[in-house]
Amino acid sequence: ICRLGCNETESPRHLFVECKQYQQWRIDATQEVLEKTELKTDTIGIAGIAKENLLTAAKSLFKDDPTVWPLQHSHYFLGQIPNIKNLINDNSISTIQKQCIKSHISSDWHTTSIQLVGRIFGDFQKRMAVLND
Repeated sequence: ICRLGCNETESPRHLFVECKQYQQWRIDATQEVLEKTELKTDTIGIAGIAKENLLTAAKSLFKDDPTVWPLQHSHYFLGQIPNIKNLINDNSISTIQKQCIKSHISSDWHTTSIQLVGRIFGDFQKRMAVLND
């Protein structure tokens, strides 16, 4: 049982993806990723289905979504992000635009993911230290 009060089995996946204790942090991180993704797509000139695909993936970065995650489960807490190349497979986008957006988005998503993981893990460790005293 999750030591934070959930009626679920405590596991890394539960803690980082499902635990209600950290839901607001995941929502905030999702909003941050969406804003960064929209800014980058607008700046680089990505529109249409490619932009929609990127925004959909950004919305699902911190939750399970089989349309975004190949194994049907979010793995952001392991440092993984969805395959951006598959999301921007649009012939109207130049190769340079594809490389640019892929580099920018993957960096933003990875950085935000790692920051969220660090925040959740640090808080969890702090709570467990208090319980063990």
